Amino acid sequence: MRVGIIEAATSVFSESGFRGATMKDVAERAGISQRGLVHHFKSKDELLLEVLEYRDRKTALLLPLEGKGGEIKGLLQVVRDNARVPELIELRTIISAEATSPDHPAHAHYAKRYADFRRYIAETFESIKSAGELESPLDPIVLAEIFIGLIDGVQLQWLYDRSIDVEAAVLGFLATVCPATVEREAEQPAEQTMLSQPSA
Repeated sequence: MRVGIIEAATSVFSESGFRGATMKDVAERAGISQRGLVHHFKSKDELLLEVLEYRDRKTALLLPLEGKGGEIKGLLQVVRDNARVPELIELRTIISAEATSPDHPAHAHYAKRYADFRRYIAETFESIKSAGELESPLDPIVLAEIFIGLIDGVQLQWLYDRSIDVEAAVLGFLATVCPATVEREAEQPAEQTMLSQPSA
């Protein structure tokens, strides 16, 4: 039942945003009464945070732990997975924009999510640099910031135009900064290991 509610809430939040959605909307989409919804989730704030955490846990399964190899492969798997569920890209785009306000219930979640993802990507580029395969003069932290901006920006454009190939854009960027790593990891399956931090 909880998973069904979370999926219903994901659809409602992606369509209306957090501020425009109501618990009544979620209950109707889930096919239960508002009393039944409140039995599982006491408030809309609590429900939103569970939706975000649920997606992060599923996405984290696609990424290997830092330093284990296969990070690039895992990142591309996340991009492919996102393309299969456009409503989740819509949800993340809407909610992350709303959550820039400090009083938004998801503000702390997204602040931590971006910080964790920047660290993960920066450490990935640092590892590639240590292996002598980073072909960019930019600091790994700066590369991580650019990489996250690329993913967010291209996925937003994809919501408007589904002919855009998000994976090709991401892969093209990576091939310019670490071609040897991309070529090697493209030939190997990524080990799917749960991460403690969320992903893109």
